[in-house]
Amino acid sequence: VSGIWGQRFTEKCLRHGAEVVQLVKEAGLTPSYDEIAKVLEEEKPQVLFLCHGESSSGTKQKLDGVGELCAKHDCLLVVDTVCTLVGEPFFADAWGIDLVYSGAQKCIGCPPGLSPMTYSDKAYEKVMNRKTKPDIFSFDVTEVGRQWGFNGDKRPYHHTPPINIMFAMREALQIVSEEGLEASWNRHLNAHYQLWEGLDKLGLKPFVKNPEDRLSTVNCIEIPDGVDAPRLIAHAYDKYNLEISGGLGGTAGKVFRIGLMGYNCTPRNVESVVTAFEAGLKEQKWL
Repeated sequence: VSGIWGQRFTEKCLRHGAEVVQLVKEAGLTPSYDEIAKVLEEEKPQVLFLCHGESSSGTKQKLDGVGELCAKHDCLLVVDTVCTLVGEPFFADAWGIDLVYSGAQKCIGCPPGLSPMTYSDKAYEKVMNRKTKPDIFSFDVTEVGRQWGFNGDKRPYHHTPPINIMFAMREALQIVSEEGLEASWNRHLNAHYQLWEGLDKLGLKPFVKNPEDRLSTVNCIEIPDGVDAPRLIAHAYDKYNLEISGGLGGTAGKVFRIGLMGYNCTPRNVESVVTAFEAGLKEQKWL
C-alpha cells in the first residue's frame, strides 16, 4: 500500500472478511522485489495485490519477476491497471499476472462505466472451484460468465449490459489498435518527458524522486513553499479552462496532479498545462 488505491483495495477485502497484511510504503515510494519476496515468505498469502499505477502519488510499480515469485509460493497475483493500461508497457502473460482489472475512461479513452478484466487459467480455476458462492450475485463472475457464454453451454439472463458503453469501448479499442500499442506507450512517455521539461524550467519538482518509479500517465508535482495551491488551481480553471488536480489521501495538500491519458495526451495539451502553471505562478509572484 503506497496510496489511496491500495487502501481502497484493503478496505474492500476487509469488508468481505479477508485477513489482510499490508506492506506499507510512504507515498512516492514503491515496494521492492526483495520486500515483496520477504512478505510472501513470511506471511504465505493466497493473494498478492499490487497497483501498477498509483495515481494518488504518481508511482509505477515494477512487476517483472513478481509473477514467478507468486507462483513459487502458490499465491495469485492481482494487479490494478486502471491508469496504466494502454499508457504504460504491460505484459500480463509474460509477467505471470493472474488477475488484471482496469478502467475504460483513462488511457483507453472510453466513457466511464466499464472495468475490463482478465483471468489467468490458474485464477479462473480458483474462481470456478469456490466452495461457497460469492455474497454479491451481481459481481459473481461465474454467473456473469454464463451470460457471456464462456462458462456453461447455455446463456441465461444475468443483467442488462450497458450496450452503449460497450459500443464506445469497441470504438476506443479500435482507435488504440489503429495507433498501435507501442506507439500509444511512446506517446504517453513523450508527453511525460515534455511536461517535465517545461515544469523543470519553471523550478517545479517531481514528487516521486526515483525517475524509474514515476508514472507517465499521472504526474505528481510538489507544491512549492510559498505557493497557494487552491489559488493556482482556480486560476488555471478560470483563465485557461484547464483542470489541475490536487493530491488524494496521503498526498492531499502536498502535490498537484496532472493526468496525461488517452485523448488528453498530446503535445498541445502539455503546452497548455505548462502555460497555465507559468501564468499561475507569476500571478502569485512566485516567478
